[in-house]
Amino acid sequence: MEPTLTEEQARDRAEQHIQEAIAALPDEPTLNLLSDYSDECTDPTDNGPQGRYQVGKTYWLDDLSPERNDAYLDALRAHWEANNYRISSDNRPDDRTITVEHNEDAFRMSVVARPDDQRLSLGAGSPCIWPEGTPPEDDEPGF
Repeated sequence: MEPTLTEEQARDRAEQHIQEAIAALPDEPTLNLLSDYSDECTDPTDNGPQGRYQVGKTYWLDDLSPERNDAYLDALRAHWEANNYRISSDNRPDDRTITVEHNEDAFRMSVVARPDDQRLSLGAGSPCIWPEGTPPEDDEPGF
C-alpha cells in the first residue's frame, strides 16, 4: 500500500486544478462554494483497500452570461486538452456536461450547465487517498 497525498494536500490540489481551469475562461466568474467534501471510498474504482477518502470542491461560476456557455465550455475543454487531461465525456449539445481526468495525478474535474437556468458549476475531486497520506498501521502480524 503506497503513500498518497494527505487530505489537506488533496484539497489544495483540487483547488489548484479549479483555479487553473478558471484562468482559461474568457470572462472572470465570481466563485461561490457549492460543495467542499470528504467522502470515504466505500467502493473504490481502483480496486484498492478501504479506509481511503476522496476529497474535492465544487463552485458555482456566477456572474457569467448563460448566452456564452458554449464559449466557456469550449475554453475549458481546450484548456484540459492542452494540459494533460483525458476527456471522459462530452455529450454536447444534449448534455452540457464535460468530465475529465488528469493523466498524471488522476484528479477528476467536471463542468455542468444546469438545464433550468444554465448556471455553471465547476468541480475537482481527488482519487482515493489516505487521510494522513499513509496507510494505517496493520495491528495483525503477517503470515
